[in-house]
Amino acid sequence: MNRAGGHLYFTLYRFVLSLEYANLGLRTGELLLRKVLMSLFSLRHNLNKLTRIDSVSSEQSGLWIMILAMMIIPSVDVLAKLLSPELSPVQISFLRVAVQAIFLLLALRKLPKLLHPITLTSRLWLSSILVNMAVTFMVWSLVYLPVANAVALFFIEPLLVMLLSSLLLQERSTGLKYFLAFIGLTGALVVIRPNFQLYGWSSVLPMLAALFYALYLISVRTIRNQISTAEMQAYISLAGIFLLGSALLLSQNSGMALLNWSPIQDKHLPLLAMLGFFSALTHFMISKAFTLSKASNLAPFRYLEIIGATALGYLIFGDYPDMMTWLGTGIILGSGLSLIYLDKKEARVSGA
Repeated sequence: MNRAGGHLYFTLYRFVLSLEYANLGLRTGELLLRKVLMSLFSLRHNLNKLTRIDSVSSEQSGLWIMILAMMIIPSVDVLAKLLSPELSPVQISFLRVAVQAIFLLLALRKLPKLLHPITLTSRLWLSSILVNMAVTFMVWSLVYLPVANAVALFFIEPLLVMLLSSLLLQERSTGLKYFLAFIGLTGALVVIRPNFQLYGWSSVLPMLAALFYALYLISVRTIRNQISTAEMQAYISLAGIFLLGSALLLSQNSGMALLNWSPIQDKHLPLLAMLGFFSALTHFMISKAFTLSKASNLAPFRYLEIIGATALGYLIFGDYPDMMTWLGTGIILGSGLSLIYLDKKEARVSGA
C-alpha cells in the first residue's frame, strides 16, 4: 500500500478509538465531535491523494479503495447500533439519509435535477423506497442482533440479486448458479438457527433488508445509463428524506416503537455526523473504485465487510460469533465467491 493508503489506515484506527470512546459514555459531545472532524478531514485528504494516480496503477488503486470502503462500511452499522437504544430505527434511518444528503450535495456543489421523464422519476422514487426500506430493516435488526451476525445474514443479497434478476429481468442463468444460490440460502438458515433461539423473529430482519436491497440494485440497474451515479444518489437521498420524514410525521402518537421520534441530545450529534458522512463516503469510494477497476475484480472484496463487522463488533461491543454462525457465514461466502468465479469465467469465454 502507498503512503496515502497508510495514512488512511491510521485514520480508520483513530476512528475506531473514537467509537470506543463514545460507547463508554461521554458527558458532552464536544470533544468527540472535534476528534471526528479531524478524522473526517484526514480521510478526505488522504482519499484524494490515493485517487491521484497514473493510469498504470489505476487497477491496483481501485482495489485498495474497494478494500478500504468495505472496512469502513461496518462502521455505519456500529454507529446505528450505538444510537439504537435511544432513537427508533426509522428516526435513525431518517437522520442518516438527511446527513448523507448534505454531504452528497456538498460533493456535487449543486442540487440534483429534480424534473425527469415520468418513467425515470418513478424508477428513482421506487429505488428510494427500496433502499430506505433496506436501511430501516437493517437498523431495526441491529437493535437486537450483534453486528457480525446481522451483516452475515445480509450477505444473502448477492444471491438474491442473481435469483431476482433471472425472474424480473429475464437474465439467463445456469443450473449450477441456481444450485449455488440454494446452498448460500442454506448457509443463511445455518446462521439463523442459533440466532433464532436467542433473538427470535428479529433474526429475519437482516434477510428482509437483503431482499429490499437486492430489489434496489435491480431497480437502479435499469436506469444507470440515464443519470449519473452521484446525481442519482443525491436524488434518492432527498426522496428518502421526504419518505421517512412523512412516515415519522404521520405516525406520531401511534404508539409504535419503530416510528417513535425521540429528542436529539448533544451526545447524538457526533455519532449522527459520522453516520451520514461514512454513508456518503463509502458511496463515493465504491463509485471511484468501479471507475478505476473492473467490476469482476472488485466483486470478491465485498465480502471483506464481514471481517470488518466482526472486528468492530468485538472491539466496540465485545460480540463474537459462535461456531454455527461462522459455519453459515462460510457457506454464504463460498457460494457467493463461486458465483463470482463463474461470472468471470463466462465473461472470459464470451470475450474470447
